[in-house]
Amino acid sequence: MTNYEIRVTQTCRDYYHVVADSPADAEKQLWTALRTGIMGNIALDDTHDHSPTIDYTVALSPEGEPIL
Repeated sequence: MTNYEIRVTQTCRDYYHVVADSPADAEKQLWTALRTGIMGNIALDDTHDHSPTIDYTVALSPEGEPIL
């Protein structure tokens, strides 16, 4: 039997509602909220999950290193 490393990309899209003075201000508020976890007047409105995609599969050496 062989060990394999498999990289998978999983994507979801989040839609937020933000009260702001301008688009730039809305983006700044959202980035700050995402970094700090303090959402304030920002509301997560919806989330769309997408099917995972396998990016690659590569065999691993006995030491756990990829065999390219």
